[in-house]
Amino acid sequence: MVLSNLTPTSTSHDRPAFDVFQGFALCAVLSSLETTGALDVLVRDGGWDGLAADGEELLATELLRYLTERGMLHRRDGRYELTPLAEAVRADIGYLVWLCGGYGVPLRSVGDLLTGALRYGGDTGRDGRGVAVGSALVGARDLVPPARELLAGVRVDHVVDLGCGNARFLLSVCRAADAGGLGLDVNADACAEARREIDAAGVGDRVTVRCADAGSLDGIPELAHSDLVIAFFLLHEILADGRPALVGYLRDLAGRLPDGAHLLVAEVSPDPARPAGGHLFNPEFTLVHAMMRQRLMDESGWRETFAAGGFDLVRAVHPRMPGSLLMLARKGA
Repeated sequence: MVLSNLTPTSTSHDRPAFDVFQGFALCAVLSSLETTGALDVLVRDGGWDGLAADGEELLATELLRYLTERGMLHRRDGRYELTPLAEAVRADIGYLVWLCGGYGVPLRSVGDLLTGALRYGGDTGRDGRGVAVGSALVGARDLVPPARELLAGVRVDHVVDLGCGNARFLLSVCRAADAGGLGLDVNADACAEARREIDAAGVGDRVTVRCADAGSLDGIPELAHSDLVIAFFLLHEILADGRPALVGYLRDLAGRLPDGAHLLVAEVSPDPARPAGGHLFNPEFTLVHAMMRQRLMDESGWRETFAAGGFDLVRAVHPRMPGSLLMLARKGA
């Protein structure tokens, strides 16, 4: 079996269901090991001596055996090391954390959601910490570099990050511009992660986080003196209530910002004409948001919506994140 092609169309043998079976298990295992820090320990120490809880030595041994059998580890000089395949997977592990850690539970219930036996948001829902951690890992590699390029030349004294997750991107913007910032996230676990990041960076005097719904702008008076607002994968949640709701939200946001303020937005486009490689991630992203009854828009739709909401789209780029859009808009005159 070739693990670099874990898809339902694999032709490595005549029972392709096992490709899906193995891919699911490997995604879940690697996601959990990354989120808990156990993968870092494995890379550092070559094993899990001293990490496994009492009575879990068998699990530790079998995890190492399993990862070796699936091509993720090899043993050399008494240590376990990541294989080249595992190194390549780990470079994109944020996608696994986002999917398995963030949306694993509702995905297992998608049939019940379809038939109405369960309702998203009431009976089941995503894991906020998994989404926050996974998004930050994905963003660090595939969104942050082009986002910094988009912000080059943009004056930033104070930033508001709507749906900040663990606040790593907010911190990077504030450090680069020597600016102050406020992050908001509705999920308590994500806010806890953000506070730990802010404390570790030693910038609690100028960067703060507030656990609040970024969809309600009344509780964000800091917008009045902010020259940059960040909204990564947030606005499609407003769009779930219809395009008029999103236009109204943008108009409200524009009305609270000073003249010349910028809005940096990251979204995923459902456009079938997206760049090559867009199918790597886009169908799964679209699916999980359909579970939440959230629709997505292509670039032309965003341009029209920004204009209706009081913003001019300055530039849009397609980052390395498959199927994604990174857009910089400016408050219109």
